[in-house]
Amino acid sequence: MVIQETLRLYPPTGSVVRQAFEDINFKGIQVPKGMNIQIPMPILHQDPELWGHDAHKFNPERFANGVHGACKIPQVYMPFGMGPRLCLGQHLAMAELKVILSLILFKFRFSLSPCYCHSPSFHMLIEPGHGVGLHMTRI
Repeated sequence: MVIQETLRLYPPTGSVVRQAFEDINFKGIQVPKGMNIQIPMPILHQDPELWGHDAHKFNPERFANGVHGACKIPQVYMPFGMGPRLCLGQHLAMAELKVILSLILFKFRFSLSPCYCHSPSFHMLIEPGHGVGLHMTRI
């Protein structure tokens, strides 16, 4: 649940781009065939209408019943993309993340540095704007 909530708030990529296969009308906006549509992941993943009033807060409990229980429209949760363009490395990345986190949490206690400044930087990937200072203590 913690990993899913982290990926919801800070997906690996800032946006996905899709191309319109035909002329469409999207909420009154004409999108001609061939035009690229950019979908901003952080906005989609933090929309209060989809995720609830606490959409901007870290709340792993929202995934207690899986993705289908976390959001009104489960298809909007797509930190690794969706459909035929789903990231091929999704399962490997999740397995690596779980192994690395379990090894770290088994051997260390950590906390954020008091000088940490939360400032996500949205480029091709979402990354900490000023880095992340951690204090780690061996258990």
